[in-house]
Amino acid sequence: MTNDARHPDARARAPLPAVNSYTEWDPLREVVVGSLLGGVFPDWQESMERVVPDAARPVFRELGGAPLPAGLLKAAEEELEGLVAVLEGHGITVVRPDAVDHEVPFGTPHWSARGGLYAGMPRDLLMVVGDAIIEAPMSWRCRHHEVDAFRSLIKSYFRRGARWLPAPRPQLTDELYGGGADGWAVTEFEPVFDAADFLRFGRDLVVQRSHVTNDFGIDWLRRALGPGFGVTVVETDDPHAMHIDATLAPLAPGKLLVHPERYVPHEVFAGWEVRPAPPPTLPREWPMYFCSPWVSMNVLSLDPETVVVERQEQPLIEALTEWGFRCVPVDFRHVYTFGGSFHCVTLDTVREGGPGRYLGVP
Repeated sequence: MTNDARHPDARARAPLPAVNSYTEWDPLREVVVGSLLGGVFPDWQESMERVVPDAARPVFRELGGAPLPAGLLKAAEEELEGLVAVLEGHGITVVRPDAVDHEVPFGTPHWSARGGLYAGMPRDLLMVVGDAIIEAPMSWRCRHHEVDAFRSLIKSYFRRGARWLPAPRPQLTDELYGGGADGWAVTEFEPVFDAADFLRFGRDLVVQRSHVTNDFGIDWLRRALGPGFGVTVVETDDPHAMHIDATLAPLAPGKLLVHPERYVPHEVFAGWEVRPAPPPTLPREWPMYFCSPWVSMNVLSLDPETVVVERQEQPLIEALTEWGFRCVPVDFRHVYTFGGSFHCVTLDTVREGGPGRYLGVP
């Protein structure tokens, strides 16, 4: 969407590969920002029971495949455009997904869905590790074709030298669901994971087991990345676990923002300064279809000193400022409604820096 030639500072920086991103905090050069345009309610499946707010369950059952509320959607899309403007103003190249029709029903020989969802959260379905773009095998049936909105971008990055690693496309048959003695909503029938259950720390990744990510999926990614990368499973105290980036937020080397109740100390963070995020300020009556107000801590690092934060989360802004960060405030509460914030709606394809070691692992 932008041209680096518009930004003198960007012209002076050394060229990088088409895809290069090893951490959540190195200086950001290029990023994908999602789009909620044309989004629809997800078609209900029982595995959603463990993760979506109580009020959303009857809505999904009744309105799966129907358009999301137009007024709320318009407000959220305006906030996304505001984020794009802020990122461009910092000299960052922004690219967007293709427009697709999310209302089209689809299915396989085993199941059908009344529609898709949206193209708003690229962090859920794609992960960049070094020079590789990884497609996640997602467990929600309505998201089975969500990557299509990003496929032309992936092909473009591949043609310019990036690696492209799609996980095995899951069957999503009934054998995957129902859980077991471990209490998770997905079994070990086949590998599934959402990319947003992983965080990147150079040569090491951290992941949580969740209602959308199983051990089979974690093992697949570990083997796909090979011996050059480590993947460590960390425990979180979250009965609704789905996406780790509202529980842990590494903002800079040695600085970890955490959910005060969900965070469980782990030896990999030995030597890190760990600080709890203040409670969110979202009004209790605010409509939330997919997640809790703690998405407030789902911030985006532009570099190790600069963080994009929701404008009205003043306690968080004050806490981060006191911690030594520059905060860039952006209105984003209407995006919250649809299941994410700044980290969720972005996929950082190019950051400066390389594959360092930052965690206390062998």
